[in-house]
Amino acid sequence: MICGSCGKRMKIGKFRVSIHGMASIKGYAYPQVGWYDGDELVCESEDTETTGFYCDSCGVMLGVFFRGKQVGFTEEFRHDLDDSIDILPKKTCPDCGAELDIDYPRCPECGYLF
Repeated sequence: MICGSCGKRMKIGKFRVSIHGMASIKGYAYPQVGWYDGDELVCESEDTETTGFYCDSCGVMLGVFFRGKQVGFTEEFRHDLDDSIDILPKKTCPDCGAELDIDYPRCPECGYLF
């Protein structure tokens, strides 16, 4: 792998995430690797050891974490989501004229079968 910072070849090895410190009242700290889109967590991994790359010229370290679990959406997909849409299109019963949701197979007013 080529370093994106200086353009030199990176060394491959073991990338390890570790927590240094004491246990708190609430419990022990545990490693959690996450990828964020702005301030929002999108993907996380519980792996603590993975394939890593290191550039000894400029000090860049990269870890490659596989099998990350998606917990959110990046902004490019968010525009397709609209939680306020919960209204189905309507249709009119040809027998009694009642307006009902399009997914009704039978009119609840007169029993007309679509």
